[in-house]
Amino acid sequence: MVWILTKYVLTAAFRDRLLLGMLFLLLIAISLSMFLGSSAITEKDQFSLIFAASSLRVGGNITLILFVVFYLRRAFESRDIEYLLSRPLSKFQFLTAHFCAFSFLSFIAATLIALSLMAMPSSGDEGAALLLWAVSLWVELNIMVVMALFFSLVLSSAVTASLCCFAFYMLARLMGDILGIIEASNNSALFDLMGKGMLFISVFIPRFDLMAQSVWLLYDVSEGINWPFILAQGIVFSGFVFSMALLDLNKRQF
Repeated sequence: MVWILTKYVLTAAFRDRLLLGMLFLLLIAISLSMFLGSSAITEKDQFSLIFAASSLRVGGNITLILFVVFYLRRAFESRDIEYLLSRPLSKFQFLTAHFCAFSFLSFIAATLIALSLMAMPSSGDEGAALLLWAVSLWVELNIMVVMALFFSLVLSSAVTASLCCFAFYMLARLMGDILGIIEASNNSALFDLMGKGMLFISVFIPRFDLMAQSVWLLYDVSEGINWPFILAQGIVFSGFVFSMALLDLNKRQF
């Protein structure tokens, strides 16, 4: 039953032209990066590669977040979820099937982005470095789709759920800079109190600044990547958010 529902979600994604949208995003990002790179004075290939990687990373997250949120909210409004849960399907199986489908879509997005970057000219250390970058991007996309799954279940507005996901993504990307500012600052007691609050929040926020770093694509830094932390962060945080989504769904009366 889980596999049937997973296939149903994937069919809905292809019916909504999600793959076509991803390909269009890849084409626009690569073309724009090549155009801007041609205007650079030095290191044109490196500039194009980094610009494309950064824009596709953000664009991939935005695309998947919008699809997950609006798909689930549309399913609530059309009462598809009520119909599915009236079948011999538990709520845990329902969430598992959706997470598996969204995770597979994240894998497709990360793979397409990696293949697009591989086709770009660059003098950087491609191959293994690009593979590591793509794997960490997949971990990041998995975290964001499960966050979108959670917010779309908890919040009744698709726009509000999307904005919450975007705010969470920005906080996760900036968390390293925020912690650096706190460590380097020595201001008032109020600032110290706010800093302690941010340190407490950072325990529960994934560090996206440590994932899919652009420097990996230009230099051989594979030995310096903290892979156990990145993988553990993706597994633990995704499992935690999935559990919260399941708890909220179990409290609902259909």
